[in-house]
Amino acid sequence: MRRMRFLVATLVVWLFLFYNIERLSASTDITGAAYFLVPVAGAFTLLAPRFIHVPLAASLTITTAALLGLKAAWWREWGSSLPCTLIEVGTVWLTVILAQRVSDGIGEFEDAVQHISVGAVGHPVDTATDGREEMYRELKRARHHRRPLGLMSIGLNDDSIQVALDKIVREVQQAMMKQYILSGIAGTLGDIFEDYDVVARDNDHFLALLPETNGEQLALIAEQVRRTVAERLGVTLQIGLASFPHDATTFDGLVEKAIRTMKQSGRGTKEEQNGTGRRS
Repeated sequence: MRRMRFLVATLVVWLFLFYNIERLSASTDITGAAYFLVPVAGAFTLLAPRFIHVPLAASLTITTAALLGLKAAWWREWGSSLPCTLIEVGTVWLTVILAQRVSDGIGEFEDAVQHISVGAVGHPVDTATDGREEMYRELKRARHHRRPLGLMSIGLNDDSIQVALDKIVREVQQAMMKQYILSGIAGTLGDIFEDYDVVARDNDHFLALLPETNGEQLALIAEQVRRTVAERLGVTLQIGLASFPHDATTFDGLVEKAIRTMKQSGRGTKEEQNGTGRRS
């Protein structure tokens, strides 16, 4: 937000200086074409839909052509000299560049708000209630057919969130940052797991149930999850594993074992936090 405020303030100051440039420099003769195009180009850059992505070089070329065209067609004036025309081109360029920086900053903020409010798109992550019901059904199927099944409890290591926080709003910002990262984790899990896997968010962690997955396979997938999230989001996961029927034969037993080992991994050694300590 500080960067956004700085960019907006810079744009405002620049527009003030531009519309007073002739008062500041008597030798500068800005034509009406520049006075017209500067606000139009700035407003269009700010208001243009984000899906209309025009490269900066193209924007500068278009606005330059528009300025010269306006001067030739309507105003029919080129200033007192060529240097004044070059100054006009420079003013239009600077306005477009600043407006685009402000627009990009607003877009990043909108993405962050949408990311937190809606969550990442991709493989859907069920709510705790819906996810547990489906997990119950999968466990019954595995028990009936005597097939292996694995359960992961995936949580975020809070110590890996590196952000400078003001003392007064530390807890609020920490909570927002955590929700933002959890949304990113949800999207990453959706890319990793298969459609037949069941992933549900349960408060501040995720449960992932993997049918037809034994303990050894579960450990390999957990390592992949840990590595992929670290590469994409730069945070460390704490993951607990539980296998049916080796660790428990009931769903509650599997969940309890997975959550317990997840918390133990969070309190464990640095080697375990980096994913080198695995269960089979």
